[in-house]
Amino acid sequence: MGRVFWPAKGGRDRRRRQKFHRRYFGKIETVTVISEKERLRGRMRSWRRQIDSSWRDLTSATIISLLEALPIFQRAQIIQTYVALRHEVDTHELIRRLLRAGKQVAAPKVERGKELQQYFVKDFSELKPGAFGILEPPADPSRLAPPEQFDLVLVPGLAFDRAGHRLGAGKGYYDRFLAQIKAPKIALAFAFQIVAQIPLEAHDQRVDVIVTEKEIIHTQHERAAAK
Repeated sequence: MGRVFWPAKGGRDRRRRQKFHRRYFGKIETVTVISEKERLRGRMRSWRRQIDSSWRDLTSATIISLLEALPIFQRAQIIQTYVALRHEVDTHELIRRLLRAGKQVAAPKVERGKELQQYFVKDFSELKPGAFGILEPPADPSRLAPPEQFDLVLVPGLAFDRAGHRLGAGKGYYDRFLAQIKAPKIALAFAFQIVAQIPLEAHDQRVDVIVTEKEIIHTQHERAAAK
């Protein structure tokens, strides 16, 4: 690192020095957090690539069973959920079951402007590959799902910690979406995705509960919100 030339000392320059310190070292801290996130993403993606499909199916079934036993899930009538990719906790059969049970299910679609828009799903067969190869609902304006109507939101991610912090893919879609959500947010994750601490930026959003094949984690965020 090169030399840092501080503003001159004296009276009103104190505030200038403090502002300079926050701006200069704040940038360094932000760069450090971003690089730590990228290292963790790389490690998690490497581990996920090693997942055997049969293990993924069996483990996903265990996670979904634990989810379905939660009273908060059983009470929910309008559920927003991600549509799983190959290395994520599978939600495909869950979506089918929810629709058969008469629940309202909303799924995300990446729209222009790089935002997630939510649409109600009538049948799993109508989901088609969209952005990044993810199955998405049709962009039917009559089926727009307002986030304030959701009773529950199911959240994907690369890694989580026990405080409810989440590491996503790095594009910010879910952080911007979750910032709008008042309903409980439940993450579905494999046990290896739970880490000691997620590097944080100001815009990062938390989840309330994390369900893995080994445990249900009621996060510090959920406990704080309940007070």
